Amino acid sequence: MLIINDLSLRMAGRLLLDHASLTLPAGTKAGLVGRNGTGKTTLFKAITGDFPSETGLG
Repeated sequence: MLIINDLSLRMAGRLLLDHASLTLPAGTKAGLVGRNGTGKTTLFKAITGDFPSETGLG
């Protein structure tokens, strides 16, 4: 299970996520799409602990 609670991410002064929350049950398959530079890779780095978040994370 993946739980993200009240996550805020900022990179180079740019707000990427502002108090986002998400719950994905075990076994769920999900995709993440978006334009270049919108924070997709940064989100995955925050989930794995390779990028510090301002607030939250499950």
